[in-house]
Amino acid sequence: MKNKTSKPKTFLAVIPARSGSRGIQDKNIRNFCGKPLIAHAIEQAKKCKRISRVIVSTDSLKYAIIAKKYGAEIPFLRPKELSGDKSPIFDTIKNLLINLKERERYMPDYIVLLQTTSPLRDVSDIDRCIDVVLKTKADAVMTMASTEQLLYTIDKNGILKLLFNKDWLTSTNRQTLPATYKINGPAVLVASTKSILKKGNHSLIRGKVAGVIMKKWRSPDLDAKEDWVLAELLYKNRQAISRKVIL
Repeated sequence: MKNKTSKPKTFLAVIPARSGSRGIQDKNIRNFCGKPLIAHAIEQAKKCKRISRVIVSTDSLKYAIIAKKYGAEIPFLRPKELSGDKSPIFDTIKNLLINLKERERYMPDYIVLLQTTSPLRDVSDIDRCIDVVLKTKADAVMTMASTEQLLYTIDKNGILKLLFNKDWLTSTNRQTLPATYKINGPAVLVASTKSILKKGNHSLIRGKVAGVIMKKWRSPDLDAKEDWVLAELLYKNRQAISRKVIL
């Protein structure tokens, strides 16, 4: 009796690009090192061989025209009620999946969320996340960057407070402390559509979640003008920085 070969899993790249950014005006289509910021995410997704479709979710016809120029699909514009600065990205993704199923009878196994604000992401980061989600069968996989083990908050009186594990203050050797990580956007998030559409779920990061570590210097998240300036410097010098980091 012949063994049945499993059907390859399908991956849909989703790039959120709403208009009306507050921190940096028209951030998603602003020129970043020679092309609109959104173009970097689209081109990275299209270079990933396991991604079968690249869709930009936007509420703007102007953004849609630019996204199409670089090879993305915009099957429909995002509803206004999902386009505010406080609109959860989970609701946008779920709405997109439901509409694709109703309009096209299309449902991928996984969505690959690529934020436009992580231009130093590489195709290899996407591939690694896909590898991990297939290997671990996790509900979601996201990129992370290392951070300092001792993290503080400041109260209204300006007093520092350690966020967790005060015993770490007595450690004289940083290398003995467990490594800690923070979400870097995330630059890449791969999530199971089965998990997203599960009744009662309201988050892309739920259930069994795995992490893929990216270098700190490739992990800027463009929320403020200073982030943009630093990211452009890193992007323009990324090859030289990469060689020196490896050495």
